Amino acid sequence: MEELNVKLQGGHTNSALCVDAKVDGSSIISGGENGEMCMWTRDGTLSHKLQSENDDCTGLCVSKTKENVFFASLGNSVKIFDSRNLQGAVESYQFNEEEINQIVLDEKESFLAACDDSGEVKIISLQENRLYKTLRRKHTNICATVCFRVRKPWEIFSGGMDCNLIHWDFSRPKCLNQFNMQELQDAPSDLGAYMVNPPFVHNLTVSPDGKYLACALENGFVSVFDASRRNIAEICTLHAHTQGVSQVSFVSATKLLTGGNDCLVASWDLAKMNSGDDSSPSLETNGHTSPIHSRNSQITDNCKLSEVQHASKINWMKYFSHSGNSFVVLADQTPDLTVLPVQI
Repeated sequence: MEELNVKLQGGHTNSALCVDAKVDGSSIISGGENGEMCMWTRDGTLSHKLQSENDDCTGLCVSKTKENVFFASLGNSVKIFDSRNLQGAVESYQFNEEEINQIVLDEKESFLAACDDSGEVKIISLQENRLYKTLRRKHTNICATVCFRVRKPWEIFSGGMDCNLIHWDFSRPKCLNQFNMQELQDAPSDLGAYMVNPPFVHNLTVSPDGKYLACALENGFVSVFDASRRNIAEICTLHAHTQGVSQVSFVSATKLLTGGNDCLVASWDLAKMNSGDDSSPSLETNGHTSPIHSRNSQITDNCKLSEVQHASKINWMKYFSHSGNSFVVLADQTPDLTVLPVQI
């Protein structure tokens, strides 16, 4: 597997929409159209398949604290499954009014967040099996992605098709920061922005140490924020993709993977952001003003580690490591999944 791509075939009958995996890739779970969910071994063997209902499976989370448990979003419902008994869901929540686009767990797996087409984010208490809070009235369109803030147990980020990135304290609930990515992405002359494509926020990820927040944008850019302070601020914009970026995923404190509609998977090291340049942009940049565009091209060149061309548009990706090697599982517009070696 270290040399060749592994195809996960024979499970889905239509497009695979989402995927998650254990940290070593020993168990991989994918979700797709018509509620199909497939469980795979690392070598590509289909171990189980279930079809919960006709609603598409749009999100998956493998529990890190409970050995056999995983969470799935199906239509406007969140369901909990135990892989030892797949006859039905262990628990089901139906707090969202419209189709869910992503589900995420906080660090302690006390809360699950589910964002949906109405623009709302539902925060579910897993300990009390109840709706904890609803985050609303900030997104004016579909809320596509949500991400808990690392080491800040009451904070969360959301992004959507209104080009807005929202930073919340969900305990109150209160909006702490709000960014219109269309304003931040205004005329980056050094990178030649794809002005036809608005900077919809497709996906969000936070580095394990909480220092960086990365945003996957429809205009082909990856916006990187300093998330180490209370008031987050944009640091730079990375550019490797020629079409919309659909996925961003931190694999370490500074290593980042991005995937897009151009079928490209790129790897980055943000530790190299300022290499060879003493005139680096300060982290004190005011995130509510125009970002520093003059150095984005140089930062892109410094940070980019590798590129791998895939065969189809990337719907979802999940990183894992095994035997000292790095891999990413790709769910794309085909029924098959691909385990792809990556250089990070």
